[in-house]
Parts: sequence; C-alpha cells; structure tokens
Amino acid sequence: MAVRELNLCFDIGKGPRYAAGLDNVLLTHAHQDHAVGIALHIATRQLLDATPPQIYLPAQIVDDVRNLISAWERLERRRTRYSLIPVVAGTRYDLRKGLFFKAFPTEHTIPSIGYQVFEERRKLKPDYVGLEGPAIVDLKKQGIEVTFPIELPVITFVGDSTIAPLDRFPEILTSEILVLECTFLAPEDRAMAKKKRHTHLLDIVERADRLTCDTLVLTHFSTRYTREDVHREVMAVLPESLKGKTRIFL
Repeated sequence: MAVRELNLCFDIGKGPRYAAGLDNVLLTHAHQDHAVGIALHIATRQLLDATPPQIYLPAQIVDDVRNLISAWERLERRRTRYSLIPVVAGTRYDLRKGLFFKAFPTEHTIPSIGYQVFEERRKLKPDYVGLEGPAIVDLKKQGIEVTFPIELPVITFVGDSTIAPLDRFPEILTSEILVLECTFLAPEDRAMAKKKRHTHLLDIVERADRLTCDTLVLTHFSTRYTREDVHREVMAVLPESLKGKTRIFL
C-alpha cells in the first residue's frame, strides 16, 4: 500500500511500478504476496537513478532478505544499492524531519510487525495563546520557547495478523487512518481465520466502539471472495458507526 504524501509504502507485493518513486518501504513480514517484489523494487530505483531505497523490516529476517537480494544480484551479474534497516518494536525510527514511526508486534504465522506513523509538530503553549504575532516574535527574540512538540499519529498499518494487536496496544487506535487486514468474511470461515492467524470481519465488528479513527481501511481479502462478495458482506455486517468511514481497498 503506497502513501505518496509520506513518501513510503507498506509492504512491496510484486514490486509495482507506482512504488518505485517512494524512498521508504516498511515491510511487515516476508510472505511472498507482501515481499516478493523487494529485489525488483531495488533494481527499478537503480534503473531510474533514484536514491537507494530504505527498507525497514523485522530484525529477525534481515539476514534472510539480504541473502535473497544477493542471490538475485548473482543471477543478474550486477550489484544493487539499498539499505536494510532492522526494526525492533517500540523503537523510534525517523523517516525525515517531522515524520517518524514506531513498530509493534503482530500475530501471524511467521515473524511480523505493524507500523504506526507519526507527524511531529509544534503547538503554542497555553500561556501564549491569544497573543498577536509581533508579541510572539518578541518572545522568541528573547530566547523564550513559546511552543512545545506534539506527536500526531497519522496512520497505523497492522499487516497480516490476528486482531490481537488492537487489544494489546490500544494506542494504535488513535491514528487518523487505521489499515486492517480483513482476510475472511463468511461466518463459517472464522475458524480458518484463527488457524491462519488472520483477521475476520466479525473480529472488527466486535470492536466497533473502540475504532475511533477518522478512516478505517479494510484490505487483504481472501481470493475466495469476489469483489461483489466483499462489498456485499462488509456493508451488510458493519454497524452504522463504521460504514461512513470505512474504505475497502482491493
């Protein structure tokens, strides 16, 4: 999923061309439908003479991913430029000035993490609210700090996982945009969701009152469902409190 405004994409899939212009890849895990395009993404950026991509990924899989990329380099008889940055849950990683993320552990069948991205801004201290511009400028000239930093959670991308991270880390629910996988929809598929460590639509519905984000994005639907199935099932089951702010990403 590409977020051009933030110059990043969550996972890389088959290495789509539209992602080549993005400097940062935040990889949740190494299943092929999420990561198989990593070598192509690196090679495409090199072909375009773009800066080497910054690829953030679970610390446990860095060596294996590097070996995978090296294998492609040997096959193609060329060297590529990239950075693999191991991510540890709870640590802050700066993407650029005023933009950073923290990762959190998720529950899937292989090592996996989710990401919460923040914008860092400054807000006027309460003591100075209401002052005219020139007065604020004078205070700054005197070396008085008139603002304080605030962290705004912009988007959370959980990736492939059970619903457990929402229960374990309620802070990820504070993001303006929350992206959740919703692999399984039919009631009879709930056992399969648990077995495969994916999220079921009913898991989301049961937590509707806690989903206070401005926008809820549902994605990663099983291929057993057609587009029509997805839209019909989701809209039939979601409560009214979620329907207006839910977007389906197929």
